[in-house]
Amino acid sequence: MKKAFLFTLLFCASFVAYAQQQIPKIGIIDYSRIVQRMMPSLDQLQEVKNIKQAIDDETAAIETEIAALEKEKEDVASKSHYSDAADEIDEQITSLKYYLQQYLEEKNKELEEKKALVPDTAEIISKIVNQIQYVAESEGYSIIFDSKDKNIIWWTHSVDITDMVMRKLRL
Repeated sequence: MKKAFLFTLLFCASFVAYAQQQIPKIGIIDYSRIVQRMMPSLDQLQEVKNIKQAIDDETAAIETEIAALEKEKEDVASKSHYSDAADEIDEQITSLKYYLQQYLEEKNKELEEKKALVPDTAEIISKIVNQIQYVAESEGYSIIFDSKDKNIIWWTHSVDITDMVMRKLRL
């Protein structure tokens, strides 16, 4: 009788241990919350966009002015033989082209400096995914679902690993 009881107890203990190995550990993460914390602010992105737009606007205005001066130069040259007026217009064109070149060099440098302050989106996403994978593997999770997934009806907050991942990312 003792042997049968011990055998049954041993069988049940092995079954429980085996069953625990077969049940996947599932986790939930609020992916959008992490991404929002890691992404650059909209102000930074808007500032870069504004600089680009200002460069484009100024470049277009100068190029339009140069084109108008070139047309005027052609008209002056075809109507008369006064080379002084054409030379003066030519100097204005050269001056504007030089200004445009200097302007573009300066503004593109400024733009690159601002862009350097804005983190790369692909790099951020890769870092987030790597930390999710690290936390999931180190904590023994078999699968991680996004809390915003419409197919998830309910979960307990004890399986939410968002805060662990955010700590790893130092957010």
